[in-house]
Amino acid sequence: MKPSTTLAGAILLLLSAACGDPQLTLSDLPATTRGPSAGSLLRLPRNGGVAQLYLVPTLMPASWTGEDKLPALLRPVGADAGQGLAFALDTKRNLVGLDLDTRRVRTYIQQVRDATLGPDGALYAVDADGSVIQLVRRTAVRFRAKLQGAPTELYGSMKGLLLAHVGRPASVLEVLSPDQPPSSTALPDGPVAVSLFGDLVAVAADTGVILYQPHSKARPHSVSVPGHPRSVIFSPSGHRLYVGLERESIVAIDRFTRERLEKIDLPGSARELRGDPYGRWILARPQTGDSAWVIDIGRNRVLSSVAVRWDADLPALAAPNALLTRRGGDLVAVDLAAPGFPETGRVAGGAADFWLPVAWRPPSDARAQAAADSGREAAAADTSTAPSVYLQVSSSQNPAWADELAAKLQAAGLPASVLPPGRSDESYRVVLGPYASREQAEETGRKIGMPSFIVTAQDTPDR
Repeated sequence: MKPSTTLAGAILLLLSAACGDPQLTLSDLPATTRGPSAGSLLRLPRNGGVAQLYLVPTLMPASWTGEDKLPALLRPVGADAGQGLAFALDTKRNLVGLDLDTRRVRTYIQQVRDATLGPDGALYAVDADGSVIQLVRRTAVRFRAKLQGAPTELYGSMKGLLLAHVGRPASVLEVLSPDQPPSSTALPDGPVAVSLFGDLVAVAADTGVILYQPHSKARPHSVSVPGHPRSVIFSPSGHRLYVGLERESIVAIDRFTRERLEKIDLPGSARELRGDPYGRWILARPQTGDSAWVIDIGRNRVLSSVAVRWDADLPALAAPNALLTRRGGDLVAVDLAAPGFPETGRVAGGAADFWLPVAWRPPSDARAQAAADSGREAAAADTSTAPSVYLQVSSSQNPAWADELAAKLQAAGLPASVLPPGRSDESYRVVLGPYASREQAEETGRKIGMPSFIVTAQDTPDR
């Protein structure tokens, strides 16, 4: 069974029970405050202070600022838009949370060695003695087993497991759960990547890529990749791996068939790869210098290089085509989809602080953005007959279920939102989009592996 089958099957069962009336009023699409289309950037003062929110890609200040002051910070941990929470480690090793809705700061766990945020919003923290605490919907659960060794990286999974890569004295993958004995697997030396859902681990060894399934006892698979792999990442969906080679190229590998697919030539060897939430862009870090090669996955080629400063939090890629990086003492955003990568925004003095992309906007800003987007769409309709194209994937009378499904799709890197009913006899609809063409929407429909159908603005019923 493919590792992602369980999650996909669960979503399909939910969809089969919920899909209904195909009618969709696109003019009533909500001014969503959560989701990939609601891109914002959270500024976390490194030396302590009030958090601020900026809009992507303009980097204009949002209407939101924090109420409480944050302590001096060691690093950001992550944000979960579904819960409206952002987490960070402070310099005293306490895990602090910022509630985006109330704007208040709270200390959740003290004396934390390391922490990570899982794809479902669950938070995992390792305390000073190696004990693991899982925080799910603000409820703490302590794991039975302790983590052995100091982790190089931590990863959460959709199955509620914590994956820990321990790099010294030997490379080891530890898997811990709340109520099961831990497991430990020796890994070859090399960069490690974990899929978004935590169901597959890839190690770029010298002669190829080794794939491990941490949720099962299946033997690892080895994929021969000539050219000495030096870096590896998964696509957001987890269907592909991108492997940077010493021989100035990247190869794409199908994670299920383990066949080599496209090859992308690079100007040199890439020692690090970073991707965006939608699987459109990859940034490749050269062996030397402060720059990145920008790779357009749709075209399978390098567009150009761009000046960046490589840090743990930046450069980062945010929806839809924004590259965020430090330049001098400032934070800047550039548009990767425009020739020459023009600058779209700048925050003076922003380089000193931490920055965390969040799929959330204050309701007032979301409504203003939706009004501006509607105006642009109306203007475009005057000069073009091409309607906006969406995919509807579900219809339900249960708003909580619709929100949960949209959150799962967002975690998979899909532009999902919930359309609330306009009348009492309508349902809550989960839609993906908009897409530039019917062909693009159909391609997405084939890839997501769930029932869906295309709707456009022309499908809008009379009200």
